[in-house]
Amino acid sequence: MDKYRPSTATTPALDEDILEFLAEAQQPETLPSKLRTRMRETIMQRVASDQACEESGFETLRSKQGEWIKAKPGAEIKILHTEASTGLVSYLVKLSPGFVMAAHDHPFDEECLMLEGELSIGSLTLRAGDFHFAPQGIPHGIIRSQHGALAYIRGALPA
Repeated sequence: MDKYRPSTATTPALDEDILEFLAEAQQPETLPSKLRTRMRETIMQRVASDQACEESGFETLRSKQGEWIKAKPGAEIKILHTEASTGLVSYLVKLSPGFVMAAHDHPFDEECLMLEGELSIGSLTLRAGDFHFAPQGIPHGIIRSQHGALAYIRGALPA
């Protein structure tokens, strides 16, 4: 076990009366200001890193962060991540009730995970929890959302 992490055991190693005696016997120690500041900064960095996976290589976008961009009439997108080497984009798309988009194909394979609402692609209807894969270069039907929808997309941005 890491000596700096508390035990997760449910039974204490020492009885309560012994712990109280030891705590009362402790003398306060005044630390130099620079050492106290350095210790606090180190602890806070570790807490932040543990909580948000902010270590090198991770990206975190909180639900309230990012900007919704009008992509087409009735459609807004929020870019979550762009893969620099391929140009693939992970984004959310929010469709207004009555949204319609012409049939089209994609320069990359496209993955769609429905989060809310309904979306029709040609005669196929997708609902929350449904996944749809559209292969690169193969056109699919007209896209419609009668009541609005929210989906996670990984592929190219809409043209």
